[in-house]
Amino acid sequence: MDAPDILIVGLGPVGAVMASLCARQGLKVLAIERDLEIYKQPRAIVLDHEVMRLLNLIDCADGVLAHSIPSMGYHFVNQDWEVLMKRDPPPCDAPTGYPFANLFHQPSMERTVRAKLEHEPNVTVWLGAELQSLGQAETGVQAVIKTASEEREIKARYAVGCDGSRSMVRQTLGIELEDLGFDEPWVVVDALVPDGATDLPRQGVQMCDPERPTTCVPSGPGRRRWEFMLKHDDRAEDVVKFESLKSWIAKWTDPELIEIERSAVYQFHGLVAREWRKGRVLIIGDAAHQTPPFMGQGLCTGIRDAANLAWKLGCVVRGEAPETLLDTLQTERAPQTRAVIEGAIEMGRVVCVLDPDKAAERDRRMIADREGGRPFALPGVPRMTKGILETPGSGEVLPEGFVHGPGSRRRFDDVAGYRPLLIINHARFEGDLPESVYGVLSVGILGGERDGVTVIADEDGAIAELLGQAEALLARPDRIVFGTGDVKDLVERWGVYLETGRTEAIAPSKDEKAVA
Repeated sequence: MDAPDILIVGLGPVGAVMASLCARQGLKVLAIERDLEIYKQPRAIVLDHEVMRLLNLIDCADGVLAHSIPSMGYHFVNQDWEVLMKRDPPPCDAPTGYPFANLFHQPSMERTVRAKLEHEPNVTVWLGAELQSLGQAETGVQAVIKTASEEREIKARYAVGCDGSRSMVRQTLGIELEDLGFDEPWVVVDALVPDGATDLPRQGVQMCDPERPTTCVPSGPGRRRWEFMLKHDDRAEDVVKFESLKSWIAKWTDPELIEIERSAVYQFHGLVAREWRKGRVLIIGDAAHQTPPFMGQGLCTGIRDAANLAWKLGCVVRGEAPETLLDTLQTERAPQTRAVIEGAIEMGRVVCVLDPDKAAERDRRMIADREGGRPFALPGVPRMTKGILETPGSGEVLPEGFVHGPGSRRRFDDVAGYRPLLIINHARFEGDLPESVYGVLSVGILGGERDGVTVIADEDGAIAELLGQAEALLARPDRIVFGTGDVKDLVERWGVYLETGRTEAIAPSKDEKAVA
């Protein structure tokens, strides 16, 4: 085979999304995976609205939604079922057009993404292929890959490690993990639940019981997940057996009514790689960070990494940006990732209280705060703070717009693709578009028409709210708002970002200062 542009090590969900996004950039990809088949048991169970929108960029959102259900909320209760805190879903979808949180079946999601890869002419997949060694030179990487029949040496321009928490790529690079100070063993149980067979709560429930902290959450159509915290005298080989699980599940429902798919002991911890790039090799997903599951952001965080990186690799390989643009992966993603992990750890510390007196005090405090209108605030995913301008709306997730035609309604993402987006405020912009826009940015217009520009229907007014009084809004390919302001300045500053990876050193224009 011809030398690929990108070697992807690991074809779990993050690697598969990464491969598809790279293909959308016109890059030649070789993706290798040690296992011959998709892992049959569910692991991640939550995809938020932003990530579902990113999956739509590779035409997979509808297929994933077919194996998902919207979250009905998340409640913290004590052992007496008193509500300590709750978050119920808003009555409408998110501005991206998807439910705020989606509970899904991971093997089905992976099959959907893999099926798309089969139709990507730029992607070659080797299953049953294991990385033996990885080296690099000034012009590329060299990998030795073992298949069932031979060892092959492959050269590529860049390599991306998507090979999980025990990443060989990370170990080969000698990258250390920073421990954020949370390390607790839990047994995770996935079960099939016949429709209508039980009276399990529709919401996800975190039971803060000092006797046995427990999570019970829907995990896709007809499925349920329990997570039970282990104590120092619990033995892993015992707690995964049905007899142990039966007594714990009996507190929730009749265990004879469900079918356990799998049970396994996991160490919940918070870790972040100290380096995400060394030369021409990068790591993303669990290879770069690991989080306790309390926020449901493990897989979401990895897919955000892929969406951040793939278009940058495209720019670099095509010669549109210097290699230093790849350093912005860690610059931009690490602060947001760390905040998510720290938020999950904060939630875990609320949950994992085993001392009865301390648990009772926690309950009294949280109930009093809730009744007094000061409920414990569940952490959320913070806005991006790097790789954006200091203008109103920067760092937010771009709301979805729609394109209406005769008898049709399409998402603007489906028209624009995985590219930067310039959205023009018709009421504010009267000039001509810079020549540098054409062929580089996807362009849409809000609130009017202009020759050669796609008209966007802003059905809930969310895009107009972000635009405010600005002439335009520029969004990155990963659908993060780069900035709002003057069209000419936005386009110029996007060019500077590609060339330098920097935005904070560029002063806003006088017009933008007035808008702000």
